Amino acid sequence: MLTSIRIEKLFDIFDYDIEFKKEGITILTGPNGYGKTTVLKILDALATQNGPFFIGLLFKKIILVLSDRNEITLEKEGNNDVLINKSTRLNKKSFNHILQNILKDEPFLDHVSENRWIDRRTENIYNTETLLQKLLPNFTSELRKIGLPKFADVYFIREQRLLRPIPARPKPRGMLSRYSDQEIDNFSNTIEEYAKELSENIKETLAKSSQITQELDSSFPRRLFDQQLDIYEEEFNLRFNKVKEIQKALSEYGLSDIKEDSHPTYKKENAKALYVYINDAEKKLAVFSELLDKLKTFTGILNERRFTFKRIDISKKDGFKFSTNQGKPLALSELSSGEQQEVVLLYELLFKVKPGTLVLIDEPELSLHVVWQKQFLDDLFKIIELQKINIVVATHSPQIINNYWDLTVDLEELRDAALSK
Repeated sequence: MLTSIRIEKLFDIFDYDIEFKKEGITILTGPNGYGKTTVLKILDALATQNGPFFIGLLFKKIILVLSDRNEITLEKEGNNDVLINKSTRLNKKSFNHILQNILKDEPFLDHVSENRWIDRRTENIYNTETLLQKLLPNFTSELRKIGLPKFADVYFIREQRLLRPIPARPKPRGMLSRYSDQEIDNFSNTIEEYAKELSENIKETLAKSSQITQELDSSFPRRLFDQQLDIYEEEFNLRFNKVKEIQKALSEYGLSDIKEDSHPTYKKENAKALYVYINDAEKKLAVFSELLDKLKTFTGILNERRFTFKRIDISKKDGFKFSTNQGKPLALSELSSGEQQEVVLLYELLFKVKPGTLVLIDEPELSLHVVWQKQFLDDLFKIIELQKINIVVATHSPQIINNYWDLTVDLEELRDAALSK
């Protein structure tokens, strides 16, 4: 786990020694130009082993200190060379060599210009950065040659969240040289993508539940006759009430058409059968546990804390959808930019991030009402508890910080302290 990062001469100006907070949230503040977003990009580039980022970054030294007291060190030598842990040298020439090795295993990719590639199977166009994002995760052996140690899983939530770049269809063959950046950069609405993604997630979970149900039901008679253990009435009632709560939640989210079971009358002579029954019921519902926890937090924050005249509902078909308080359906595009920002940010934190991840959030205050900003960190702590993640936030907003000034690291104060030494 990362405990601190020290940066010497960032942009040839700033010296920072940043300690990450044990509470799980570290807030970077400071004036424009002090490098808040760059600190996030440094952490992201190290995690994704993006060597070219450090070749182009102006700095003298970067030291990451981990909880096991190990360190990762990057030193800039000259204008382009980066020395990693005092042993591996990275520069444009070495990285281009690695890239060429990777591309040997991708015969369908053609280099059409200095910063443009085409996949001949799909006719999709990529710039070099997008191409690396697509290819590098599949080439761990080649990544090791870059020399950047992987210190953590990182998920970067950037300031541009509402539109996502997607590969564009090129013009007819023979016209590739005429492409401009504007012509090949297409975007999709993130909120619409995530609604579809949640729908697929729900369908996959329902399919798993159906498979488990079929397997249990097919073996139920045999297990019933073979059962030797029984269950006491108090334990059965306690476990059955939890089963009913889950069934009720599934019904509320539209994830099940099954009505809640009426409470069976406990009889000692049926204790063995009830033991098999309650075990099966719990196994059938266990597949929904993680999804229900996330849906409860997702809809709870939006309906109880955020949207005053609108509400979000979960749907097998649509993933999530919105309506007015009068029940009139709303298209996702009809939400304000602030509302879309909130939905996208919460969705990524709950459904895109894996436990143990270091999450980087750049300017969460974008388009958010002041009241929403003040509630942001309270909601973030709920998500941290559920997801078991650590978060670094870069913000200008005192409303985002609200009552959590003890979690801030002010880059201006760090610079002043460094200058006074």
